[in-house]
Amino acid sequence: MKNCSRPPSGVLSLVLAITVLASMPACAAGDTVETIVMVRHGEKPAAGLGQLSCQGLNRALALPRVIESKYGKPDFIFAPDPARQKNDSGTKYDYVRPLATIEPTAIYFGLPVNASIGFSRTDDLHATLLSPQYKSSLVVVAWEHKIIEALARKIVSDAGGDAASVPHWASTDYDSIYVLRITQNEDKVKAAFSVEHEGLNHRAATCPGA
Repeated sequence: MKNCSRPPSGVLSLVLAITVLASMPACAAGDTVETIVMVRHGEKPAAGLGQLSCQGLNRALALPRVIESKYGKPDFIFAPDPARQKNDSGTKYDYVRPLATIEPTAIYFGLPVNASIGFSRTDDLHATLLSPQYKSSLVVVAWEHKIIEALARKIVSDAGGDAASVPHWASTDYDSIYVLRITQNEDKVKAAFSVEHEGLNHRAATCPGA
């Protein structure tokens, strides 16, 4: 009977390495992928107040684990400047709602929040997110839903995609997550868009400890 010996351990390791590499998704040399995860602020009180309701606070407190399980640890977090006032149910208030929503996430991951951009300054937010320093990063953005919708459409359109692929964000929807994955290679940019969900509807309407 012919004796069939095993290949040397070095050869076996090389074969296994080649097999693993062959099974991985192809990625062109030099590609960079930036993932932008955009969430709306949590639920608000009837009077607005620029603030969260207790239900919105409970959403904010549960959000860090959702971000972690879906995307891992962010590299950067953005929220609008809370000192910029917004008309909320007919009265202007300092707009702290998005920052209050994302603060538990920033605290959980030990990260600062970039809150230097006014909530309505879509062009400034767009330019900042697409600047070179973020092109290989996971960026979480907490903002106002109409601004998120407009921003996502602009990024998709600028990358040659169909802006209409970004759906309307309903005023009653606090649970959606708009995700953009931007792949850059030299002068070519592609943007893949998807809608995901936090799964945090129907949180308690009473504040923690109440």
